Amino acid sequence: MKHVKTIGIIGAGLSGLTTAKTCLEYGFDVVLFEKNADLGGVWSASRRYPGITTQNTKDTYYFSDFPMPKHFPEWPTGEHVQSYLMAYARKFGVFPFIRFSHEITNTSFQNNTWMIKGKKAGIAFEEQTDFLIVCNGTFSDPVIPQIPGMDSFIKANGKILHSTQFRDTELAKDKRVIVVGYGKSATDVVTEIAKTALSTNLVFREPKWKIPRYVKGVNMKYLLLNRLGEAFITPADQHNRMDRFIHKIGLAKKMVSFMEKYTRKKQMLDELGLVPLSGIKEQAFGEISLETPGFFEKVKNGEIVAKQGEIVSFNGREVTLSGGEQIICDMVVFAVGFQQTIPFLPDYFMEKLLDQQGNYILYHHILPAGIPALAFVGYNSSIQCPISSEFAALWVCEYLKGRISRPTEEQIIREGTEFIRWRLKFRPNGASRGLSTMPGTIHHVDMLLKEMNTPLPFFSLIPDWLLTINPGRYKKIREKIIRRNKKTV
Repeated sequence: MKHVKTIGIIGAGLSGLTTAKTCLEYGFDVVLFEKNADLGGVWSASRRYPGITTQNTKDTYYFSDFPMPKHFPEWPTGEHVQSYLMAYARKFGVFPFIRFSHEITNTSFQNNTWMIKGKKAGIAFEEQTDFLIVCNGTFSDPVIPQIPGMDSFIKANGKILHSTQFRDTELAKDKRVIVVGYGKSATDVVTEIAKTALSTNLVFREPKWKIPRYVKGVNMKYLLLNRLGEAFITPADQHNRMDRFIHKIGLAKKMVSFMEKYTRKKQMLDELGLVPLSGIKEQAFGEISLETPGFFEKVKNGEIVAKQGEIVSFNGREVTLSGGEQIICDMVVFAVGFQQTIPFLPDYFMEKLLDQQGNYILYHHILPAGIPALAFVGYNSSIQCPISSEFAALWVCEYLKGRISRPTEEQIIREGTEFIRWRLKFRPNGASRGLSTMPGTIHHVDMLLKEMNTPLPFFSLIPDWLLTINPGRYKKIREKIIRRNKKTV
């Protein structure tokens, strides 16, 4: 796509920032639109809840050429991550290209040009670019389900929030609160709420596995945040030679079994009635999460009352659960996730992007069919999202420079459809419109590197397997790709 000179990027979260930096390195003119007044996406001060931390340790969650500061805690908070992203944007000159408080409302594509329209403080704006990259992420549209009687609860001065709207524990002080969900945000929020609330209930459909931060005194990163950990849980049809060996000798089965038994005992899951119905491998498609410190202890001592079920109706301040139980409460916080929506794309483009079930059909989680001047970065949940987004951005730039051929429309549709079918085969309830490279994120990065003719050197693979996935080991590969581009310009 030699004609591409200007690129519009939507979303200044983690993926948008690394995409903008990469596009600038390739010599493109960039404009980055962010609807909030600050950067960071889910880490933005306008969205993060009290107690939010990364699920990765600081030495496994950073861009390859910009380590997290050493003084950060092992699991950085939301405030730490946002400050890291701000420092990244400053160091690499991205800030001047960000247009804050610019919400995109409509886009159209004609004569090889995107017309991007939106509003800033109620004032309309327009911008034209040759190419568009969507980076509004997997956490773009908070979900609050519509339940009968919600209006009566609100009229009775009840408060309904999404977890992204719960930004201060004082909101729950001396209130009777229900938190809905069992993901990381749900257990994080409910643990914080229990510190100030009059009563705290957690309502959830089914319990999920929570990975302990330390296993017999060993940091979980040495067990799971490496290629060995990925090999333990990756389905057989995704195995490489080393993966097959690990499964053949029974190491993977023994390790997963050990983790489940250890977790059940450490977190008192049998005693608390919180044993997940499916195994760690079945929930590895984006459902398992890091343990929230203090959560299980608070459930045990009654500070948090865990109830399996769901809210079926509201009647004033009275909330009825699926089992018939009724609870009087003042506030309900929904921590049930997000929808991955693109409200600024016209319907005829969305019809090309989605299958009949509403799943996104993308090649390598990047390219759609039928829209040649559009790409996505960060449209896949990932335990290693800094490097998966970083190398997806590089892949897009290599594609724009003509060093990666565009697949045919049939290839795009076939790969995207096969991926959805593959996920449904292993975990029907885990598949969704929001794509995910888990549990094979590093396999996905390997594929992108191979297509850019820069596989990870053997000397880097060894510590990747035995220690942790250290993004810094990918720095030289990234620099090699950038240098190669400059030589051919």
